[in-house]
Amino acid sequence: MSLPNILFVYGQGGLGRALPGQDHVSGIMFTNSSLPSGFSSSNRINKIFSVQDAVALGIDNLYSDETKSTATVTVTNKGVAGDVVTLKYTDYAGVVVTLCSYTLVTADITSTTTSATAIKNAINLNTNVHGFTANSSSAVVTITCKVGEGIYPNSGTPYALTLSSGATFAATLVQNVVAGVASKRAVESYHVSEFFRIQPKGVLYVAYYDTYSASNLELIRDYADGKIGQMGVMNDLSTSFATSQVTALQTVATSSQALYKPFSILYAPEISGTSTLTSLSDLTGLASKNVSVVISQDGNAKGYKLYKTVGKSISDLGAKLGAVAYSKVNESIAWVGNLNMSDTTELDVVAFSNGVIYNSTTQSTLDVISGYGYVFLRKLVGIAGSYNTPAYTCTLPSSDYHFVQNNRTIDKATRVVRTSLLPELSSPIALNSDGTMKDTTVAFLESQAGLNLAQMVRDGELSAYEVTINPSQNVLTSNTLVVAIQLLPIGVADFITVNIGFTTSL
Repeated sequence: MSLPNILFVYGQGGLGRALPGQDHVSGIMFTNSSLPSGFSSSNRINKIFSVQDAVALGIDNLYSDETKSTATVTVTNKGVAGDVVTLKYTDYAGVVVTLCSYTLVTADITSTTTSATAIKNAINLNTNVHGFTANSSSAVVTITCKVGEGIYPNSGTPYALTLSSGATFAATLVQNVVAGVASKRAVESYHVSEFFRIQPKGVLYVAYYDTYSASNLELIRDYADGKIGQMGVMNDLSTSFATSQVTALQTVATSSQALYKPFSILYAPEISGTSTLTSLSDLTGLASKNVSVVISQDGNAKGYKLYKTVGKSISDLGAKLGAVAYSKVNESIAWVGNLNMSDTTELDVVAFSNGVIYNSTTQSTLDVISGYGYVFLRKLVGIAGSYNTPAYTCTLPSSDYHFVQNNRTIDKATRVVRTSLLPELSSPIALNSDGTMKDTTVAFLESQAGLNLAQMVRDGELSAYEVTINPSQNVLTSNTLVVAIQLLPIGVADFITVNIGFTTSL
């Protein structure tokens, strides 16, 4: 029998080191003229491996680029000792925060100025609890909102001033004196962290540009030497969605394929002003096989807060991009047993990018927008969590490339076939006396073309493949070798039909 001891079991994967290969290599593009500290006008792209890398580059959720809203309380009657002054604020989530509930004392009521000073001090006494700060000048108290409320206090009446019964203290409360400006950096940090939450071993190229342009994707693509397999594109928060944005992105994807640098694009548009989801445009006729449009977002946690305080579509772009990077090229991100998008908090309540909650949306509406080719989150009866709809692309359902996994599979196949055939470029082709290619030459080239495809089959990314070379083709005249490759993909069980019923015997 072994002696009592303390044993250590060494874990693996805690550092989030990147996986081998490049199927998980991703990119994301943000539009923001205010660059994080690790970026500059001559250094707009950085490669990161973790949330910590992002924070080190200045992509954080500290809201340093936010302009906080202010309100004022102007004291018009100093009041008397015993008057109770209560100031409250109702935040984006409907939570009522008490800034102060202060009882004036004799020293406070010398003048309106001293009363204002007392109110200011009472607010600041609890700053560490509620996050608001105040200052005063003469009879005016200026209240600065807590971090992260963004544009929320700019409309309505979030502040409330109440007095105890019979109080003679009087003041005028003015809402939204300085309008709040939301933090873009917090949104960017959110998507980066969500990417790594879903795919902790991913590689992410993060890019910033002052103005939005689909052509900027070319710069990210080339910076990464064409290794990016999927690209996330965040709307610029100011331009409403139009289908022309999709076709512009496809133009870049098409030209990238011609350069042997293919990638899929996930686009998160601005649809906060679209109250009726069925009024969105049908995407299936756009002939944009490399572009998918994402219109879901969180409905109760961080993403929800950003939506309420930014006032624009936030989406779940980072998580969706992570889902694609996490999945093998042949796998649908809708695979329920493989990808629960919720961590029981984030994305647990599902919403659309216009703020509409999934569970309040009719099935007919869901069917329409799914038929239009949009990608979103859904809830399923009988299983906890949140799950993706199939990753449609902006093409007709009859297209071979109607799903992201079809594009990723054939993109990988073209990459690996090109890699195996590149050494044979401009190589000699031995011929028989009748001008046909020798059997040994044909066999060798077919073997080379299929070398990495065989690995895809072993990895479960293809069901089978066939490479054929016609030995009778006229290589001498054309200097061109034609190789025919047929791929048998892996199927996806988007629908499962169960025939069930009673019987009199078994």
